[in-house]
Amino acid sequence: MKKILLTALICLALTGFSQETDTWRFGIQWGFQGNRAEFAGGMSNANARFHQNKFDAAAINFNVRYDLNPHWMGTFGLGFNTFGFQYALAENYSLYSPKSHFSGLKSEFTALDLPFMVFYKFNPNCKNSKWLIGGGFSQNFVGAQTLTRSFQVANDGITNSDYLNSVSSTNGGGYSMLRFSVAREKAFKKGGILNASLLFNAGLRQLATSNVNYTIDGMTYSHDFKTNGNFAGLRLTYFFRPLKAKPTANPVKPAKS
Repeated sequence: MKKILLTALICLALTGFSQETDTWRFGIQWGFQGNRAEFAGGMSNANARFHQNKFDAAAINFNVRYDLNPHWMGTFGLGFNTFGFQYALAENYSLYSPKSHFSGLKSEFTALDLPFMVFYKFNPNCKNSKWLIGGGFSQNFVGAQTLTRSFQVANDGITNSDYLNSVSSTNGGGYSMLRFSVAREKAFKKGGILNASLLFNAGLRQLATSNVNYTIDGMTYSHDFKTNGNFAGLRLTYFFRPLKAKPTANPVKPAKS
């Protein structure tokens, strides 16, 4: 019975420790995601060796967090997010060199990322860890850019420039995204918080386009793809100790004569 009461008291103490009201924190966030692109035109039949893959993207943000009370908080970020297109052709390869299995192209763009999200925080457990669920939006800004990529092979001493090539472009401007997140975080005794979140992003309009061409066995294929910036990814954020406002000094009243 004493052990049960002691455990309950420890849990209550940790719960009280983790509850914060009207506090600000700065944090740094790093993550990665798989950016999706979808077929948009051109030849609908593709060669079996052709692969249109998710784009391996990354992101880094500097975050500001405001905890309104034990259950609600808001975050705002400023950082960079990558997106693009990734293609490959399967090749005959040696089992001693599995990296030669694919000949690939990668076209990468960078966007300025300004996310704003609101989270609901569930009650922490005895280890001062808790679940969060949140939603919001992000405004991305991209510069107008066109990227030309090619993968060439030599057959009988003659370079085949049509083997695999792509032209990818973005018009530039601002693009709005909707975001949803499920997160788990742990608060440490020194005041820091480590947050791991699964992030889902949906773009509201076309962000970039790409045309890919390749020639296999004397036949040339051409496909068009587009992306709205849709992705699912993982984010790791470390929030530093909360900022504390300096107490206002009470004015000294003159002594009465």
